[in-house]
Amino acid sequence: MQGSKHAWLLLIAIVFFGCNQSENPTSTAQGDTDNEQIVVETVKDEVQKASQDPKAVIELFLVSLRHGDATTTSRLLTTKARTETAKHDMVVRPPGSETAKFVVGQTIYTTETQDICHVESNWTDVDDAGRRQTYEIVWILRKEPSGWAVAGMATELFSGEAPLVMNFEDPMDMLAQQQRAELELTRRGNVGGGSSQVMPASHSSGLNR
Repeated sequence: MQGSKHAWLLLIAIVFFGCNQSENPTSTAQGDTDNEQIVVETVKDEVQKASQDPKAVIELFLVSLRHGDATTTSRLLTTKARTETAKHDMVVRPPGSETAKFVVGQTIYTTETQDICHVESNWTDVDDAGRRQTYEIVWILRKEPSGWAVAGMATELFSGEAPLVMNFEDPMDMLAQQQRAELELTRRGNVGGGSSQVMPASHSSGLNR
């Protein structure tokens, strides 16, 4: 179980925002054929439609993660998340796993103005040993002038403890959180044999502002 928790932690903190060693996919569209221009517009329309509803955003976001669609995944992030990760030469890098399945749950608004909300989800995939693992994730969304977008995520690594919050709008803090969590997972695995379970996140986080 310990190995699977490490794999999920790497998924959310490195695969989503691995160092950018390739060209920006949007930059190569300039000067290309009209057919390629149309493809870009189709993706844009799909994102715009989804952005009107938080649940639709997460459904499209998870589909994009499953198919390894970096362009769509990036477009579904908040403007600040895209700006800040670009400053640090980071890019959305979806895992691309056709064996993954997901279920999107309820939407909970966390502010009186309903400009921030949490969307519950279950993500299930097969680990290296061929066992199915399910992770309960709460996605944190912010409402921007153009619609809803993903600002972060939260999940509890250990039952009854504060959830691990990954703030996509602050990539350096996100990486620091990942490093601290990896150390704690390793420490507990060495002490207790790795029996702790990954638990669902609560609906309280530092992004409710």
